[in-house]
Amino acid sequence: MLRITVHEKGTRCRLELSGRLEGPWVAETDYAWRSSSRSAKQIEVDMRQLTGVDDSGRTLLSAMHKAGARLVVEGVWLRALIREITGKQPIDGAQGQSRRKKSSCAPTFPNQEKP
Repeated sequence: MLRITVHEKGTRCRLELSGRLEGPWVAETDYAWRSSSRSAKQIEVDMRQLTGVDDSGRTLLSAMHKAGARLVVEGVWLRALIREITGKQPIDGAQGQSRRKKSSCAPTFPNQEKP
């Protein structure tokens, strides 16, 4: 089961995912993402409450990243998943967003500072 919550504020749209991104929920998430991306807003995908991702979920997250979505994660396994999908090491934490300008396609890793 997956809960998708869409938060729109100003020029940003945040998709909050809670549960397992797998099976039929991948198509639902894809629909929510594509519907939100039509509004020309910066898309953030909050994955901090995900408990599992299957191969089709990984493919969707990779497509979201390539399209410029910011992937927000915390925890060891989600950080590893994003490194696998993006090929990038963690950049910095969500707390640092107000202090530093981020690339629009860079994954976000809360509670981790830049080395």
